[in-house]
Amino acid sequence: MIFSTMVSNTTIRGSRRALMSSHHHLLLLSGVASLMPAVTNAFISSNQYHSNNHHQLTTSIHRRSVHLPKRNSFQLSSSSSSSSDEDQSTNSVTGPIYEMTNDDNNNNTPPPKIKLFTKEGCTLCDKVKDILSEIRTDYPHSLYAVDITDDDKQVWFDKYKYDIPVLHMEDVYWTKHRLTKEEAIQGIEEAVSGGGEFEERKGEPDAGRLEH
Repeated sequence: MIFSTMVSNTTIRGSRRALMSSHHHLLLLSGVASLMPAVTNAFISSNQYHSNNHHQLTTSIHRRSVHLPKRNSFQLSSSSSSSSDEDQSTNSVTGPIYEMTNDDNNNNTPPPKIKLFTKEGCTLCDKVKDILSEIRTDYPHSLYAVDITDDDKQVWFDKYKYDIPVLHMEDVYWTKHRLTKEEAIQGIEEAVSGGGEFEERKGEPDAGRLEH
């Protein structure tokens, strides 16, 4: 009887402990469940915060990249300017266009020397050059280009800057702006018959004198 009572008490105590443990678990689960909405909301808010920050940061970077100058833009500009200056200095058109010798002339005398005052990109100058080149076999002469934009051609630039092409025959003024084939032949024949002497023409342009 005593033994049965002890077993019964032990069983009751075990049941109570089991119930208490189950109750504790239920309370714990209930607490966790009650915290879940708050945790979920906090997680969502955190994600939204980071997402918004990322968007703002991206937008800010994008805006800065649009409005701020590129890195080393001044250096690039300076380099481009230096490169442009070098290109201008190396793009001089000064020099012989073609040269002819005594052997090219029927009377074995030096062919007349013609100077074309010009600059790079002068289309009227190209037309004059084409006219002279077309007749050079029948009317031998040498043709030289003088680029008025060269640093050492300031005198010619001041005089001819508004009037190129300008032509000199045997180092004296001949004509400006345009040249026909007939005018070219007449000028060369005059220089040949004069033994290298050519009468300077009137009307030589001088922009520098007019500007002062």
